[in-house]
Amino acid sequence: MNGSEKNGENCLLYESILNCEGAPAEKVKRALQIISSVFSHAVEGIVVTDPEGTIKLVNPAFTVITGYEPEEAVGENPRILKSDRQPAEFYRKFWESLKTEGKWEGEIWNRRKNGEVYPEWLSCTAVYDENGNVTDYISVFNDLSEVRFKDAQIEMQSNYDQLTGLSSRSVFYGRVRDELSRLKQTGGRLAILVLDINRFKIINDSLGHPAGDAVLQEVGKRLAGHLGSREKISRIGGDDFHILLSDVKTVEEVASRAEKLIHILDEPVNAGGNRLFLSASLGAAIFPEDGNKAETLLKKADLAMHKAKEYGISSLRFYTEELSDMVSSRLTLENSLRRGLENKEFSLVYQPKFSLAKRRVEGFEALLRWKTPERLVSPWEFIPVAEEIGLILPLGEWVFLEVCRQIAAWRDEGFLPGEVAVNLSAKQLHHSDLLPMIRKALDEYSVDASLVGVEITESGLMENIAGSVEILSGLKELGMKVYVDDFGTGYSSLNYLKRLPIDVLKIDKSFIDGVYADRSDAAITRAIIGLGKALGMEIIAEGVESAEQLDFLLINGCDGIQGYLLSPPVSPSETLTFRKNEISRFFLNLLQRREYATERGAASE
Repeated sequence: MNGSEKNGENCLLYESILNCEGAPAEKVKRALQIISSVFSHAVEGIVVTDPEGTIKLVNPAFTVITGYEPEEAVGENPRILKSDRQPAEFYRKFWESLKTEGKWEGEIWNRRKNGEVYPEWLSCTAVYDENGNVTDYISVFNDLSEVRFKDAQIEMQSNYDQLTGLSSRSVFYGRVRDELSRLKQTGGRLAILVLDINRFKIINDSLGHPAGDAVLQEVGKRLAGHLGSREKISRIGGDDFHILLSDVKTVEEVASRAEKLIHILDEPVNAGGNRLFLSASLGAAIFPEDGNKAETLLKKADLAMHKAKEYGISSLRFYTEELSDMVSSRLTLENSLRRGLENKEFSLVYQPKFSLAKRRVEGFEALLRWKTPERLVSPWEFIPVAEEIGLILPLGEWVFLEVCRQIAAWRDEGFLPGEVAVNLSAKQLHHSDLLPMIRKALDEYSVDASLVGVEITESGLMENIAGSVEILSGLKELGMKVYVDDFGTGYSSLNYLKRLPIDVLKIDKSFIDGVYADRSDAAITRAIIGLGKALGMEIIAEGVESAEQLDFLLINGCDGIQGYLLSPPVSPSETLTFRKNEISRFFLNLLQRREYATERGAASE
């Protein structure tokens, strides 16, 4: 093909831009105007060089992209843009293609005037005269740096956690699978750890999510710094971190390294203007003992972590088959719970509350019972599961309705039992439908709110202090009495305690059990009684089972008791005895010992 043939395409396209014969002058002029406009306004950089590569002409976009003004570029060789990213072989092939084929197209790295290296997509074409000789080279290029930046952002978002910079779930899983594949060939062990920050929800609720995010970022930073790689750690949502320990030799080595991970949280974390002391629970699963797939190991490590949380702060637990059996039982229990609610297998029993000062039963606590076709299931077994899977809300609504129905039935029989207290979980307390649900139950059976009390555990109140104050105030406005259950086992402070609208403190059974055997338990019980009275609250001791415990409580001025010494929980029909105040002679005889107990207490002091 000669030069005319090579340029023929241009003649057809641009009406003889290069003065092809036969083109009217006005059309040539118009075509040149179009080309000039394209050249000036194109977003692509355009460079025209002579056959030796000397720059003859550049467009404005060239200056925008490279930083070189026309007067700085014209007369120079395009080597002024060279980045040194490509080897000499790259440029040899570039010129070979340009000379033999008349064109080259591809990606190349160049350097801006300010020294910044950037990628560009370059198309270079030779222009020939009528004899087939090269007269010019025209290069058109696009800056790819913004595209690359967006690609990098997409990669970052898909491969790394945006908050902590740790690897994403998919990247972490991929790394674990690669390590497993290698170890299956070479032999060896690896461990998967799941780390959970204890009581993280309280940080979020009390200090706000920015403080919580700061905690997660600091924990991620410490973990990555300790392990020397962010790819070995992944934050799988919330406050759970998955960790890979490669090439571990023994279980003891895993335990040692895991303990060190727990202790990286010993130093307080600064978040939201506060110095926070953190702790973590850690679960571990080991290849090949606990499985040979990433998903299996992570699942088992997660089970072990939840077991560790039951043992308290800064705990480490390894996966065992016993945990797997527990999970299987748990799933069975979940299904049975759902079925039990549908089949109306739940019922209420009532344990009397006795006033020591007035020597009479002044009310009851409603306690939930579940009897399946196979067995009677303990509340300690099914209540935590109901809370976790969300069934505590419909269960709690049923309890309120049933208590109101029972109070109405007693009223119709001509007896009023005094107040009946209903237990609330933290999940119920902070649910938006709580107050409307209680009003609905009271209205449905025309029950006065003063006949129904609510009991909430100390730890449940502390989960969200501001929310607790608001909800409890709403309950008080309805006319209900508020009890704090299991008092002494949580983490409340006097500052919080005085803010909460509380009527009654219930001393936890664990302290009552030890009032005569453990000085600490006795001191704590005395302190709670004194604290409650100072704050104008009533004090009730739970789990009173012996005459000695009763004596201690009488001596120290406790207001009331609950427990098997007085009565176990009874059916609705059996409450008649207590509603008539017909208490067992045995218990009444014990009360006669009050004077003796008081004298003995005074003498011992």
